[in-house]
Amino acid sequence: MPGLHALHNKLSKDGFSVLGVTKYFDRGSLPGESGDMKARLSKTTSVKDMDEKDFGEHLKTFHERVQPSYPFVVASKEELDAYKVPGYPTLFVVNRQGIIVYLQVGGGREAILEAVIRRQLQEK
Repeated sequence: MPGLHALHNKLSKDGFSVLGVTKYFDRGSLPGESGDMKARLSKTTSVKDMDEKDFGEHLKTFHERVQPSYPFVVASKEELDAYKVPGYPTLFVVNRQGIIVYLQVGGGREAILEAVIRRQLQEK
């Protein structure tokens, strides 16, 4: 998440945007309330046994504490199945024509992701 936050901040002026998509989970973690994003994410408290209403509140609190530069939405199982999401996190880069041009399962690899995004931003 810190990598996407940084990329969004760096490239949004060029037309790049991020949309965080998640699904309902009955467990999660809440970040700490102080420090930069990495510090807040390194100090988490486990949350268990959430129902869907609790998860919505959890996600709102998570977003308030982490303060990413991009929004989150909750997708249905059918929506995730339509994109064949194999695991979390999964990153899709979608070009201006709406075509998926890159898929990454797992975090990290920000340099590769940035190169793909920059290439897409150069195309008209």
